[in-house]
Amino acid sequence: MHAYTQNGEEDTVLRDDLKRVKKKLSLTFAIAIIGTCVVFGLLYYLEIDLLNNYIEGTSHLIYDNEKPYIDEFQQYVTDNDISTTDVEQYDEWMTDHDVAFYSVQERGKVIYNKSNVDKLISPAKNMYDYRFTGSYELPVQFSDIEAEVFIYTGFTIKYYIALMIFDVGFSLMMGIVFVYLRIRKIIAGYQTELEASQEQEKKARQEKDELMRNMAHDLRTPLTGVMAYVDVMKLENEAYAENMKNLNFISEKVLDIRTQVDNLLDFSIAGSQRPIELDASMDVEYIFGDYLSDVCAQLMKSNYEVDAEGISFKQVKVAVNMAFLTRIFSNLTDNIYKYADNKKPVVMKTAFTKKTFSVEIGNGVCDNKTLVKSAGIGLKSVDAMMQRMNGSMSFKRERGKFWVKLEFPIVK
Repeated sequence: MHAYTQNGEEDTVLRDDLKRVKKKLSLTFAIAIIGTCVVFGLLYYLEIDLLNNYIEGTSHLIYDNEKPYIDEFQQYVTDNDISTTDVEQYDEWMTDHDVAFYSVQERGKVIYNKSNVDKLISPAKNMYDYRFTGSYELPVQFSDIEAEVFIYTGFTIKYYIALMIFDVGFSLMMGIVFVYLRIRKIIAGYQTELEASQEQEKKARQEKDELMRNMAHDLRTPLTGVMAYVDVMKLENEAYAENMKNLNFISEKVLDIRTQVDNLLDFSIAGSQRPIELDASMDVEYIFGDYLSDVCAQLMKSNYEVDAEGISFKQVKVAVNMAFLTRIFSNLTDNIYKYADNKKPVVMKTAFTKKTFSVEIGNGVCDNKTLVKSAGIGLKSVDAMMQRMNGSMSFKRERGKFWVKLEFPIVK
């Protein structure tokens, strides 16, 4: 089963515009990401120094966090009669209490110090440097001597984490604001260009429509005169078979030209931006019953076999423009005459969904007659008129038949 293909052409201008907008957006996001990283790096680098200076310059913060651990460690040393050489024992206590760094000194001479974290990746590097922490050491009485001990449990990490979260949030906010402003600028510029383009396109379309209508009218007048003279010549040359053959050929070609002119005029009118009025909504059987009957009668009169068993109606309503609908069925009938294989039946059927009513017409395809490869002005005008009536036209070729589907929205 082949899907119906909507009749229309890709809008290359719109595609180019979308590519241009996509390129601008990609550049915007790239700048935003790089800018966010740079802002974060600068802020964090500057604020780390400020925070370090604040912590190091506020000694009571260090003492207040260190003192409870020193008191508890003193009790542990006293209870277990630990000397400064019992490194394994007080090292075990430090590990049990999640101490990040500690140092034991006697009169400025380091007896032992140990870091339980990678100080290279820690922002508070001075807190792991015994040369800096010496001024914050507190006395602890070991079993052999009194020594100075400094204990750091990593209490400053929370300040650095808070600082990092703030810097990340601020940097992201700046990036988001930048992206928002850039997108607004891109959209505003695109809207301005689009409005100018639409205005120019509207003007060009109006000029084209006017030209097409004038050409169609100008062509129809001499063609009508030619047809009149051909009819007169037919009457005068009925006895001359060869002349009649030539006149019939001329008459056939003039009719073809007039049909194309009519299609051109239909396409111009349907493609116009002028508003159209739909007639009052009516039952589909009332609207389409006569049209489909007329099409059947015309085709059968021209020796086409018609299969209309698929036609049925329900109590639903649609709103159409009757003038457009007349031209649509006229175009479809003309296409059948020109391109259909009259040895194969023309199938007509209707279908319903919850929201739409559709008419489908399928005809056999001649090998030497190709509708889709022609200019297709008739189908294009049908499609344009259907769109003006809020409907759609689609076509497909399936199993040796060419199908046209007209779909109308059901109204309440």
